[in-house]
Amino acid sequence: MSELNAGVLGDFIESARSGVGELVSAFHRTFDIEVSISVGDGGVYNIEAFSSKLSGRGLGLLFTFGGRGVVVLIPVSSGLVPGWCDNPDATGKSKLSTFAQEWGMNLLPEAFFPDESKAAMINDMNRAVVAGGIDLSASFLDLNLVKPDGETVQAYVIWPLDSPADFIKQEAKAGENDSILGPPMFDSHSSPPLLGAGVPNFDSFGNTSFEGVSDKRRALDDLPGYSRSLLKVNVPVAAVLATARKPIKSILELGVGSVIQFDKSCEELLEVEVGQMVVIGSAEAVKVGDKFGFRIHSMSLPEERFRKVEIRREGEYRVKNDSPQIIGKSPIKSFND
Repeated sequence: MSELNAGVLGDFIESARSGVGELVSAFHRTFDIEVSISVGDGGVYNIEAFSSKLSGRGLGLLFTFGGRGVVVLIPVSSGLVPGWCDNPDATGKSKLSTFAQEWGMNLLPEAFFPDESKAAMINDMNRAVVAGGIDLSASFLDLNLVKPDGETVQAYVIWPLDSPADFIKQEAKAGENDSILGPPMFDSHSSPPLLGAGVPNFDSFGNTSFEGVSDKRRALDDLPGYSRSLLKVNVPVAAVLATARKPIKSILELGVGSVIQFDKSCEELLEVEVGQMVVIGSAEAVKVGDKFGFRIHSMSLPEERFRKVEIRREGEYRVKNDSPQIIGKSPIKSFND
């Protein structure tokens, strides 16, 4: 595993330059603002030198890798952070979440592909960076953003943060109006987003509830040990384009160039399937850099399956066990019958 430190500045510069086209496209899709981006200066991060540059509010992107973090800060004073970012609706949250993921994939070197990407409005960028565990060995990289009117403003890439979770937690304590954005990550390294009173509660399955909203932060450590261990089990996740039933004869006749027709429109949502059998939601296909992904539209809990427990009288089990076994509607009989 590569070490995230000041010695990888050259890798960050090279990666940013090669991915600048995708960074511009993602910015335009998210904020509907035409900008051009180029890589500026880089070097050792100096808290005093950046105190004026990072004073005030801004949009922060947090990328974590191996327990350490990289942040991108776009000051509100740049004029490139729309007002809706302060209190985004469901669509806005999805946009910012996708924006963080796209910038993480195309800005960071391939060796530091982020384990997690988040976006958050930061009230005090200086305070948040310090809370995130910045030290004297940290590095920075300027991104020059040229606005439609020709003015050039800067966004700042800073790494590493030794306590990346505190970068956002510090902001969560600042006030009820802070917006913590991005997909909830319920693992051993992070906690669910903090929700203030009066804010709809978006749970991990996308359902919304306005009742019982609490500002209490719950962590996985509150769960029993056996429950936490279940959350570490890896299961396959797939996006199902379409399905169809065909006679075996038709399948055997398939070859290179064959076309299979499905009773589904190209504009319909895809099904999100877990464990090759359980459909948990729907999604749409999106382009993320030179790869494809899917954006979740809705999710639902799988149907509960249980077997009713029956109490049998003494001897009843033996009687039933001696009867023919039933599979479907046909009893299985012995070959001797």
